[in-house]
Amino acid sequence: MDPFNIIIRVDGAQVDINIHPQEAGTYKLVYHGALIGEIFMGSDGENWEAITADELQPGGFPVYEYDETSGHQNILLDEATVQEIGRQINSLEER
Repeated sequence: MDPFNIIIRVDGAQVDINIHPQEAGTYKLVYHGALIGEIFMGSDGENWEAITADELQPGGFPVYEYDETSGHQNILLDEATVQEIGRQINSLEER
């Protein structure tokens, strides 16, 4: 599957995230050209789980580092954000 974009809301702002499908149902999350993490379906088959960029091998992407002066969002892969990204991936794959 080719990379695709989704839009989520972070702190009331719309954020465009580029999704890069990987093997075995994992998805790298890229924001402004830098890796923020990877998500995958958890072992329960119902909830999505995430690994931060710091825990991954970046695989050619720089690791995203939040800079207050950049105008970009500080994206934290908290439970709500991960589930929202997962829901959007599911809805796009079902098409």
